[in-house]
Amino acid sequence: MNRIQRYVFREVFAGTFLTLLILVFILTAGNALRDKLLQFMEGQFSLKFVIELFSLLLPYAVKFALPPALLTGILLGLGRLSADSEITAMRASGFGLGKIAAPIFGLSLILAGICFYINSWAAPQARTGYKEKLAQTAMENPLFFFQPGTFVTDFPGYILYVGDFDGKNLHDFWIWSTAGQDEEPDEQGRIRQTMRFDYGIITADLETNTLILEPRNLQIEINDEDDPENFQGDYRPGTAGNTILRFSLDKRGQDLKINRKPSMLSLEELMKRRDRLANLDKLTESDKKQLLETKMQLHTNASMACSVIAFAAIGIPLAIRTGRRETMANAALALGLALGYYVLSILLGLLKDHPSFRPDLLAWLPNLLFLGCGLLLLRKAR
Repeated sequence: MNRIQRYVFREVFAGTFLTLLILVFILTAGNALRDKLLQFMEGQFSLKFVIELFSLLLPYAVKFALPPALLTGILLGLGRLSADSEITAMRASGFGLGKIAAPIFGLSLILAGICFYINSWAAPQARTGYKEKLAQTAMENPLFFFQPGTFVTDFPGYILYVGDFDGKNLHDFWIWSTAGQDEEPDEQGRIRQTMRFDYGIITADLETNTLILEPRNLQIEINDEDDPENFQGDYRPGTAGNTILRFSLDKRGQDLKINRKPSMLSLEELMKRRDRLANLDKLTESDKKQLLETKMQLHTNASMACSVIAFAAIGIPLAIRTGRRETMANAALALGLALGYYVLSILLGLLKDHPSFRPDLLAWLPNLLFLGCGLLLLRKAR
C-alpha cells in the first residue's frame, strides 16, 4: 500500500470508526437500555448491573451498525476528497480508480470477517447472556417489571400502578381489572373491578411464569357486571384480609424464559441443528419449519457479513459522483441506503411461511442488488 492508498484508507477509516461509535451508542442506550437506565436512576439497579447489560448488548448492536458505518465513512471520506478535487488530481497523475478503491475494499474485507465472527459467535453468545441476566434479575427482584409513578398495561385484563417501593415492598399500589366474572377482558376496556392497598409484597415464580402479589388490607370495589359504569346498580365496595393475587407473565415476561431462537445459536449449533433435522426419516410440519428457519439464519449471518462489501461497492462510486463534503448530506444518503437494505431484508424474511420461494437463498438478494448497482456505477465512473 503506497502513500496515496494509506491516505485514502485513513480518511475512510476515521469516518467509519466515528460513525460506528455513534450508531452503537444509539442502538444500545437509545433502545434496549432506556427503561433500565430509568430504573437505575431510581436506585433499583446498580451501576455494575447496567454496565454488564450494556456490554452484553454491544456485539448485537455492532452487527447492525458496522455495514452502514462503513458506508458513511466512505461517503464522508471520498466525498471530501472528491469535493476538493483530490480524486481528480490522483486520476490525472495516473492513479486509477481501481488503485484508489483497493484500500477501501481491503478494509471492507477485514470488516466483513469481523462481522461474520460477531454474527456467528459473539452476538448469539451475548444475546443469550443478556436474556439469562434479565431472567436472573427478575427472579431476584420482581420489581424489575415496575417503575414508580407509571402505569403498566402489559398484563392482559389489568392496569397496574405502583406509587413507590422499597426492597420487595410495594406502596400505594392500584389494580384496575377489565375482566368480568368470565375472566374475559371487556371489549370496550371498561373497569370491572378496582383494588388498592397501601402495602404489599411481590415475588416471581418463573416455573409457572407468574408474578405473585401478597397485599395487606386490600380494598376492593366491584362494579356492576352488566353496566360497569353505573355506580347506582350492583356496585359492591369491600375489603379483604390476607389474599394472594397472580399475574401471568406470558406477555410481559415471555422473554425471561431462555428459549433460544435460531438468532441466538452459534454457527456450530446452527449446523448441528440443520444436519439433525435434515437427516430425519420423516419430517413433520414443525420440523420443516425449524429446518427452514435454521437455514435462513445461516444464510442471514453470512449475507449480513458480506453486506459490508456490498455497501463498499455502492458507496465508492456514489461518493465520487456526488462529490459532497457536507457531513449531514452524506450521512443522510448513507442512512437512506442502509434503511432500504434492512427494509428489503425484513420483507424477504416474511417469506419464511412460503418455503417454495426459497427465503433462505433470497437473503442474498439485497447484497446482489447493491453489488450490481455498485459495479455499474463503478464502470461509469471509470
